[in-house]
Amino acid sequence: MIFKRLSAIAAGMMMMAGAFCASGANAEHSPFLVKKGNKLYLNGQEYRAIGVNMPNLSQSYLGTWHHNKQIYKNNENARNAIIAGVEAAAKAEFKFIRFFASPGYAYDMDLLYMKDRDAYWKGMDEVFELCRKNNLRLVPCLNAAGAVCNFHEYYGEPRQAVLDPNSKTYKAVHEYMHDFVTRYKDDPVVLMWELQNEGMLKADIDRKGKERNKDYSINRDKKKLPPYTREDSITFDMLVKLYKDHAAYIKSIDKNHLVTSGDVGVRPDCSTLRKTFPNAPKKREKDSLAKQIKNNILSQPKPLDVFSYHFYGSLNSDKKNDQTCASGIYHGPLNCMMRLCRESMATGRPVFVGELEVAWDQIKNDPEQVWTQKFIDMAEKQGISLIALWVWHFPWQPEMTMSSETYPALVKRCAEFNRKYAAHGDLK
Repeated sequence: MIFKRLSAIAAGMMMMAGAFCASGANAEHSPFLVKKGNKLYLNGQEYRAIGVNMPNLSQSYLGTWHHNKQIYKNNENARNAIIAGVEAAAKAEFKFIRFFASPGYAYDMDLLYMKDRDAYWKGMDEVFELCRKNNLRLVPCLNAAGAVCNFHEYYGEPRQAVLDPNSKTYKAVHEYMHDFVTRYKDDPVVLMWELQNEGMLKADIDRKGKERNKDYSINRDKKKLPPYTREDSITFDMLVKLYKDHAAYIKSIDKNHLVTSGDVGVRPDCSTLRKTFPNAPKKREKDSLAKQIKNNILSQPKPLDVFSYHFYGSLNSDKKNDQTCASGIYHGPLNCMMRLCRESMATGRPVFVGELEVAWDQIKNDPEQVWTQKFIDMAEKQGISLIALWVWHFPWQPEMTMSSETYPALVKRCAEFNRKYAAHGDLK
């Protein structure tokens, strides 16, 4: 009964939002994010906000995350933990949650999505209502073609099948994107759509002969799985095509929401890998900072609306001031990260820092997340639009998980930022 009442309220809000856009009203006053150059607007004002990552938000709530039993003991505990995490994010004044909005690995999707679609979407509706009630928008990372959702593993096809319109993988990926986007295209709870998680880390890496990850497979209990093939590899150019095609497909369905890639950034030896795939040399030449920036901009083409980067730094990296960013910009010095964002924004699109935290092996040296606060200070001056902290109430990564209790100064800094730049975007 409660769910029916919530759904009726949600339907009313969606109809109002849809009618608003259909009326031809000034886009600057839209209840959905609007891009104007390298800035974002919401409800008529420039919008900048800090949120959090809860990658298992929907999967743990639905009881399909393969770590639920290990981490939470049972699905009821998992659901209660997700509700508590959402409520804590709202109390801390974060403005949105980025999450992996897919059915999961092949084994996970077989638990619910492949067996009972009505139950799957009912559960997703409840997740949306939970966040709406707590004044939190969502960045659903659809992950339909990414490492966190493995339709190709489910159907026993290679990863490159996602590019073949005649494959089961291609059809399943498009069906999932279609059903998800169609369901929530008029819902202002969606801040924007994200295609997949960190796709470019897989670019031009030859997987032929590599051992198959059992967690990805529907046959997790098998002692021996066949190794990956060359066709399980994906190249830079293939990913660029996917980004273009999938962004255009989503935009053909949804005229309200912006689309971002969900990427971390290219590898520091991206140029070498592109030239030599599949025969990468043992010693791979690292790109200069300028070339890394150029490759990053090339890797996230239009019609994507917003650049996506993930940054994990440390006070130690900043001391080195390494202009070559040999370890990759996303693990390099702050000045390299800021230059990447600045030059990306100069092309006329905003930047979303989809993951931000001190690098996992440096947290012990920065127990107050001083580096993360320093990043936020610089991002504020530079005009970066959106930031999502990694990671909120996520006991699977105990060394990285955050809460208001573990990092009070950082949470306070984020609340100050959101009061200044995002209060006009509240759902209530």
